[in-house]
Amino acid sequence: MLTTPKPMSPFQEERLLEGVAREVIADIGRFFSKDRVQRAAMQDERMRLARELHDGVLQSLTGAALQLEALSRLVEVDPQLARQRLRNIEDLITEEQRELRSWIEKLRPAAATAMASDVDLSAALEKLCNRVQRDWGLEVVLTAEGHGAIPRTLGDEIYRLVQEALNNVARHALAAIARVTFRMTSDRIYITVADDGRGFPFRGRYELATLMDAQMGPVSLKERIASLRGHLVLTSTNTGSRLEITLPVNQRRTLGGVSSDRRVGRS
Repeated sequence: MLTTPKPMSPFQEERLLEGVAREVIADIGRFFSKDRVQRAAMQDERMRLARELHDGVLQSLTGAALQLEALSRLVEVDPQLARQRLRNIEDLITEEQRELRSWIEKLRPAAATAMASDVDLSAALEKLCNRVQRDWGLEVVLTAEGHGAIPRTLGDEIYRLVQEALNNVARHALAAIARVTFRMTSDRIYITVADDGRGFPFRGRYELATLMDAQMGPVSLKERIASLRGHLVLTSTNTGSRLEITLPVNQRRTLGGVSSDRRVGRS
């Protein structure tokens, strides 16, 4: 007697989706790994695009895959909460699709330099902080000060710096709260990201050149700051960490991630 196979439940389909998502993330990570892109692309613009892919879309997709993995354990305990988490992941992927389209649009030559105001930056950072809080359960407090406008490309770089810093806190620091401060002046941007977690594997206060020479700290974040001719002070203790970043508003062209008028050692 023939029997009709039972259709899979939605949660069984979600488990399959989890496995597929992890495989896709692994494949994308291998193909677009920063080392591979940087070896193949020596021009400054391609290096910048490699950082954009690594620090933006790939970071977010990796976070989505980790959430799907955790979701498979939540299904049996709290199906209603699991459905809500699924909707959050769907929103995250939709947002990344929009960001990819925006990112591709930026590759087209612009007739004039687009500017981002302090209001634009504050709104974008607030949205980022809210998303991290929603997706990772990490409380994020944002304080924004100052008035003015900067090139939108620099605004994008600032967004990526804060995004990577918060991702590191959420994934590794075991922190309950992170505090982000952003201050704009006529010639400088000041960013601080601090948390109450377990700190980095090392202890002390280090500047960018020392971190690069010793190959300590988040590699991509250091490289991005160096390419922007910025300054970094990283403080790590057993009660948390603190990143203090200073960037010049007036950016000059850099070569291979190193300033044309001030070279910084690479890790």
